[in-house]
Amino acid sequence: MRFSFLLAFGLTGTLHAAEPKKEQPMTPGGVYRAHDMQRPRPPVITPPGFSTPEKAGAPPSDAMVLFDGKDLSQWKREPRKDSPPGDDQPQWKVENGCMEIVGKSGSIRTRKKFRGDYQLHLEWATPSTVSGNGQGRGNSGVYIGGFPEIQVLDSYQNDTYPDGQAAGLYSQYPPMVNASRKPGEWQTYDIFFERAKPDQKARLTVIHNGIVVQYLREFDAPDQEGDLLLQDHLNPVRYRNIWLRPLRVDSDQLGTKPTAKDTANTPAKAASPNPKSSGEKASVIRIKTMTAQMKYDLTEFTVRPGQPVKVIFENGDDLPHNIVFCQPGTDTAAMALKQMENAEEALKRNWVPDDKRIWLHSRMLNPHETETLSFTAPEKTGDYPFVCTFPGHALTMNGKMKVLPLGKGLQDLRFALYLGAWTALPDFSQLKPHREGAIPDNLVQVQLDDYKNEFGIVYTAKLEAPRTGSYRFYIAGDDGIRLKLDGKTLVEHDGIHPYEIKEASVQLTQGLHDFRLEYFQAKGEIAVFAAWKGSNFDITPFSQWTPRGWQQGAKGKQKKDFEPIPLVVKDEPLIYRNFIAGAGNRGIAVGYPGGVNIAWSAEQMNLALVWRGAFMDASKHWNSRGGGYQPPLGYDVFSPTQAEPLAVLTSTESPWPEKQDRASGYTWKGYFLDAKRCPTFMYEWKGVKVEDRGEADHQQFKRRLKFSAPLPQGTFLQVATGRIQPKDTGFIVEGGELTLEGRRFENKFVVHAPGGIAVGNQLLVPLTEAMREITLTYSWPE
Repeated sequence: MRFSFLLAFGLTGTLHAAEPKKEQPMTPGGVYRAHDMQRPRPPVITPPGFSTPEKAGAPPSDAMVLFDGKDLSQWKREPRKDSPPGDDQPQWKVENGCMEIVGKSGSIRTRKKFRGDYQLHLEWATPSTVSGNGQGRGNSGVYIGGFPEIQVLDSYQNDTYPDGQAAGLYSQYPPMVNASRKPGEWQTYDIFFERAKPDQKARLTVIHNGIVVQYLREFDAPDQEGDLLLQDHLNPVRYRNIWLRPLRVDSDQLGTKPTAKDTANTPAKAASPNPKSSGEKASVIRIKTMTAQMKYDLTEFTVRPGQPVKVIFENGDDLPHNIVFCQPGTDTAAMALKQMENAEEALKRNWVPDDKRIWLHSRMLNPHETETLSFTAPEKTGDYPFVCTFPGHALTMNGKMKVLPLGKGLQDLRFALYLGAWTALPDFSQLKPHREGAIPDNLVQVQLDDYKNEFGIVYTAKLEAPRTGSYRFYIAGDDGIRLKLDGKTLVEHDGIHPYEIKEASVQLTQGLHDFRLEYFQAKGEIAVFAAWKGSNFDITPFSQWTPRGWQQGAKGKQKKDFEPIPLVVKDEPLIYRNFIAGAGNRGIAVGYPGGVNIAWSAEQMNLALVWRGAFMDASKHWNSRGGGYQPPLGYDVFSPTQAEPLAVLTSTESPWPEKQDRASGYTWKGYFLDAKRCPTFMYEWKGVKVEDRGEADHQQFKRRLKFSAPLPQGTFLQVATGRIQPKDTGFIVEGGELTLEGRRFENKFVVHAPGGIAVGNQLLVPLTEAMREITLTYSWPE
């Protein structure tokens, strides 16, 4: 037996071919596969040395050293209000490997500006002899262009306001913990700052003495370049060992361009409208579907003509969705709805319409899938709509990609700084400037970090209008701000207040115009913004700082429609009781899994509407006072009848009783849910208890009525009204155009009703006294 087993085992092993080697998955970015030996190695560097109280550690070998303990050649002087006049050479002391603040000599600023994301390391020490308290004890600060001050302070057993402690982001975020060492001891900051990305705000992380005290703090700081400043706050704070190193290096610099082998294994991208190859950085747009809301989280974005674009489309919903980009002027809802004329073919195309106006689309993403579309933006300017073309989604899941160039900026920009305490904009022409100068990059900015309060600035420049026409200008300031063109005030927001975008339009002739922006700061946040927009270019900022939502301009003065709140049906029926267009004041909408929905009227005790696709939008009833009638959210809506279901007639030629506001002779008994959570509606008519229960699948709605007692002689059930034609075992009903809150539907459907007879424009079923149950089926024509 043992020999037989071994022999059988050995033979079995020879019958199977060797398993093919499993291919490794792609790594993030889609260029290399896991464990690829051809992938470039990380560069080797020497890590930083450890600092001691006596001596600073050596910086890492790849760092840009900003202060090596010897001189301040990489820094320039930034005068305070009370600084004596002089050149831009720093006046701080340098000795024993560190620099020390000389009070009133002025802050120091790096001569260079830095782009991208960086790690900044610096070490500092407050005086060992304690003098003063609160903010008057070892005060200084670190400024990174575009971010708030990172406070330097002796916070060891020194109480002050929390957002002013050491490592606090001044006036905004306190540190998570107080990690301060004793006065006189050296302390470290490692500051990680990430510039804003198209899909991410600017972020700041601070490590104080090895402890994370600020983590991924987000800011509206779009600047992609900035310098560094160390503040003179009159206290003899010392600094040493200051270095900076980039956090991200462009892949081309590392030699990581895809090889032919790599591209062969990379999925092909969707076709782009004007493909071209350029070195321009792609604009990254993230669009996500919102869970149970039937909409995209981003409904409008702007790109430049011919710009490389990468759309990262993520389906965060529990239903399938796609994103389809179309030519300008496309009626996306009508295009998506037209698919239903041949639903079988549309299903084969995975619900992407066969339409020449579509130039880019994703596949139909299942829940929680992601797809990236890379393309080149069209050269032609305009609004390019995008939409989800899954049945019933197009009405709420849509948006537009705006293709617009930027306008021209300011020319010969200069500033004049004034000192003073005001509650409104002064007449600057009557004041003497404290300091004046040119702004080389022609962007309005405040690089006066010691001037936290009580100053004013006047910016003057030339602005060229490319053509004669109407232009719109935008300003925002904290505090007062005023924009003048050619000596005339165009728009202002005076007084002491938080920033708020104000805007105004003006007719300009082609050519140069005098630009003047006046601003004063009383206290609190410093914020200065200005921008313009023309008929053929997008909103273009004149300033380094831009407020949240600046691309949309000022808040609209007219009341906006409510944001949609789509109710999404999942694994069991969903019920929505409210004012439903076509179902009256006591409508009960039911969404069934599979995409068929109904609205039942508790006024007429009858089926009022049937449709397919999306269910209902609850926004109208969940905002303000919740008034008004809400139409169905989907498509192919039809109304079988708007009358009561049962009546006693002397003959089939007798007229049906007129519709009542409340069904005459009926008593509403409510509804109950079975184990599948399907509702059964109940009412009583002429002593007979009636149960009306429905079920649905993808293509039809089946309705079963049960009667508890003998029906009166001559009872009829009205199933439908309209133009009625027999077909096979059922009837085609054309009910005439159905209009619900401005939406129009063909109102055409198929009914199967046992014993049904067409009488004029009515489909009736005679009911005998012995009848206890009848089943009706509603569907849509092929």
